[in-house]
Amino acid sequence: MSIECTVIKEIDYYTESIELLFRIVNKNSYQNLKIDLLKRTDEEKHAKICYQLDKLFFIQEDIEKHTDMNNPDIKFYFTKFISDNICIAKILYQCMRHSIFSGSRKDIKSYIEQSFDSIKNNNTLELSFDDIDLKTSVYENGQRVSFTDRIGSLECEPAQKWQLLELIEHSGRHLDILYEILDQTVAALKKHEETLVELKEAATEYWVEYFEQHNFHKLMNSFYNISEDSYPSKPTFIRTQIMCCNRVIFYGNDENMGDYHILDVGILFDCNYQVTKRQLTNQELSNGLKLLSDPSKFEILRFIRNKKAYGQEIAAELKLTTATISHHMNTLMKMGLINIEKSDNRVYYQLNKEAVNYLLEVTKNKLLEE
Repeated sequence: MSIECTVIKEIDYYTESIELLFRIVNKNSYQNLKIDLLKRTDEEKHAKICYQLDKLFFIQEDIEKHTDMNNPDIKFYFTKFISDNICIAKILYQCMRHSIFSGSRKDIKSYIEQSFDSIKNNNTLELSFDDIDLKTSVYENGQRVSFTDRIGSLECEPAQKWQLLELIEHSGRHLDILYEILDQTVAALKKHEETLVELKEAATEYWVEYFEQHNFHKLMNSFYNISEDSYPSKPTFIRTQIMCCNRVIFYGNDENMGDYHILDVGILFDCNYQVTKRQLTNQELSNGLKLLSDPSKFEILRFIRNKKAYGQEIAAELKLTTATISHHMNTLMKMGLINIEKSDNRVYYQLNKEAVNYLLEVTKNKLLEE
């Protein structure tokens, strides 16, 4: 079955501003990113990388001049939090990344507050962090845990737990402060609108043309090594990201994600991006090792190391819920550690031994041979 794909053409200036301020505050220069990528990519891609990142670096320098780096609110909302890719502002705005919802400022604020109310009041939802998000998944074995205990069990420093409690309890007040900061950045960013539109349109046109000739299953096979026609056939929205130019993030294959998928694609990427073949950064390497160290994910991978198995079968064997299996598989898929294929109307999972071997080989080289 073909998946309906819609490429979003509009620029989301608030999301782009959050990413840009995050990079400025944490000194993640596009110039340094360019140097790194030129070392790790084929020469044929260098011209495109230099052209795009030089433009982003110019914008970054200009916005930094108009940003009060001594403002404690800017430091609070945009300094790295938990991982190298998360900050308080991203957590506060994260439900918008998982959604195609749009509306007035008032509607968006209400939508975000409702999202945090759900996190606070639904005591069946386990909280955890991955590389980019505060995640929610249904507790294994039907557990119910209080909000404070769920925050308390997170793997982070006590001070960070208090910050999360404060953030979720008073999300409306924090949104008001965040929007005051973002409004100034959006105004400054729109002075570079011609450049941003050029970069956005080039990426958008590429994906529009791609989906005129290929389906989403083919792209998922290229990105995540999923056999074609094995992925849930939900409408999918492709969002090209300008400031977050060097990441591909897929929101899907999760029962909590609703009736559609979202794929965020940085403007540096095309359909030839592959999780298991490209060079892993130190952060990506660390993320992969974290997945292997998680007891449930480790047992899942052991169970499917020499055979294919479908979700209910894995859930019964490991005494987990199918929702939990779906959540784990989504995370493992993004790292390319599993293969997915469809047979007899069931979706089967199997360990991607090549990807695991590559992850461990890179780990060995980084630690012992470089």
